[in-house]
Amino acid sequence: MNAVNKAPMVATETEAEAQVTQEARPPGNRSEESTSTGTAKKIFVCSPYRPMSETEESRKTELEANLHRARTACRILSTLGFMPLAPHLYFTTFLNDGDKKERADGIRFGMRWLEEADEVWVFGGTISEGMAAEIAKAKELGKTVRSLPEPGRMVELLLKMITENYHVPKNKKTEGQHKAAESEDNDGNEE
Repeated sequence: MNAVNKAPMVATETEAEAQVTQEARPPGNRSEESTSTGTAKKIFVCSPYRPMSETEESRKTELEANLHRARTACRILSTLGFMPLAPHLYFTTFLNDGDKKERADGIRFGMRWLEEADEVWVFGGTISEGMAAEIAKAKELGKTVRSLPEPGRMVELLLKMITENYHVPKNKKTEGQHKAAESEDNDGNEE
């Protein structure tokens, strides 16, 4: 049996680097979304962290909801090709928010991230004391500050838009899609 030796196809170093760069680029990372260095635009995620509820059980539930909101916002941003900066998700993994000194350190570190961000995106209509300080700092630094709906609401609106653009029959829509359509008709206000 004659074995045929085939030399593996080897790309030049420049071609290989270009391929790796292209493959490593996050989806949606177009040149207009990138900074002058060619890296993903850094978006500071501004959303509530500290629960304000009175009871321990309510505080725990509120904290989980706040963390879920921030994670969802980060997921949306990363899917769009942006680099989400959410200090309230990161620093609270090793700093105790209940300890005054550690909380102050976390806030200080978070403000440094804000300085490094290209833009600040505020998620939801509830502005906590910490968020107000972040928004004020962003404006002081001349950063673009964008106000967006709750991350979950953004998903509802996207589903509504896709359903309408692709002509999904009304009886095939999910309950969430119907709710999003009704909510948008009321400008997002529950009645």
